[in-house]
Amino acid sequence: MFQRQVAEIQLIIGDAETFRRLYSSMKRYVLELFEGYYDKEYVNRRLRIGKVHKSIGVSPKLYISSLSRMETILHERLSQMEGSTMETILKRSGALRKLLMLDVQFVFDTYINSLMSEVITAKTEVERYAETLENTVAERTLQLENMSHQDSLTQLQNQRSFYERLRHELAVAERNKSPLSLMYFDLNAFKALNDNKGHRTGDALLAHVGAMMLETARTSDICCRYGGDEFCIIMPNTDTEATKIVCERLTERFDKGETHDVTFSIGVTVTGTDEYLGMDELVRSADEVMYQAKAASRIEPGHKVRYREVE
Repeated sequence: MFQRQVAEIQLIIGDAETFRRLYSSMKRYVLELFEGYYDKEYVNRRLRIGKVHKSIGVSPKLYISSLSRMETILHERLSQMEGSTMETILKRSGALRKLLMLDVQFVFDTYINSLMSEVITAKTEVERYAETLENTVAERTLQLENMSHQDSLTQLQNQRSFYERLRHELAVAERNKSPLSLMYFDLNAFKALNDNKGHRTGDALLAHVGAMMLETARTSDICCRYGGDEFCIIMPNTDTEATKIVCERLTERFDKGETHDVTFSIGVTVTGTDEYLGMDELVRSADEVMYQAKAASRIEPGHKVRYREVE
């Protein structure tokens, strides 16, 4: 009844059934104030009051407002009791105030604990979401990084990645005094294939080249699509003899697919261990050797490989 007199609480309570249940609870609450049994069960019922007010959305300030109204009414009733003197009224009012303040403590403890529980739950959910978001961002960042370094058609490293890896591997080779081989090759008659059978056929052949490079190269080799129909393989710690084995495997694997009479020419430059070419010079050297092989293939068709060693 006291809470229904507070306009804000009346709006919160809303329907008659909720008010009826709350009225019944508050009636028991008032009666228990004067029963004289302040035991564990009394405390538990006061704690439940805090949960009820939290669940229906009655804030502490509204609860205090209604409690103040109730205290005023009870004080008036105590003052009107027969035989009341100023001294007895003050004693009764003081005892009532102590009881009400004790109840307020219990109600607020429960109310605050409920709030803290919600805060902890929300914090846990936010932390879980943040962790999930962080993992998602890291995953997407990795995907973007891979996309920026990978050729989507052939699944090989792209030209940007090629120069980054070549610079690194040259530095490692020079530091370790180990040889480094760069294989450079391109497809012969690839333009004619695109013109006669379409770019889909050409793309299928490029994808075949990427697959056969990844399947035949060693785990330490770095396979790249330099651009168009030109490809490179960076081979750390590899001399001419080891490079020849890789070239043989490439030609065998290439011929197992549908090549549409397209062949390829390979140029290989091996640098180290006494002297090392710079990155641009190494690429230019392998490219020149590849064109020498291509020129030879025009005279004698088929796979042609040329080597250059820089000691």
